Amino acid sequence: MGDAVPATGTWESVLAALEEGVAACGRLLGQHDGGRPAPAGLPPAVVRWAPPAGLGPLPESLAERARALEAAQQDLAARLAEARSTVATHLGALRAVPSARRDAPVYLDVRG
Repeated sequence: MGDAVPATGTWESVLAALEEGVAACGRLLGQHDGGRPAPAGLPPAVVRWAPPAGLGPLPESLAERARALEAAQQDLAARLAEARSTVATHLGALRAVPSARRDAPVYLDVRG
């Protein structure tokens, strides 16, 4: 009688919310659209996750799902790091382009 029964339903809700967060971030990276960028819009709020109070231990029946979620989060973190690196490279290239001088022509007449 002293053993606490894990709240499977609560854990399922928690895992579902975390999975949706991973999926939403993946969509923002274009992961689910054949590599095309996600539609414009604001990303979901980024907050530090904390387990709900009284969640209890993870039920064994959900352990594989939790491991799959962890792997998906690690994959997403790697993809985000890669995207960040790519953006930093692009920003560096843009910063290397000299800005237009106001006293110089903007267009070059090549026809005549």
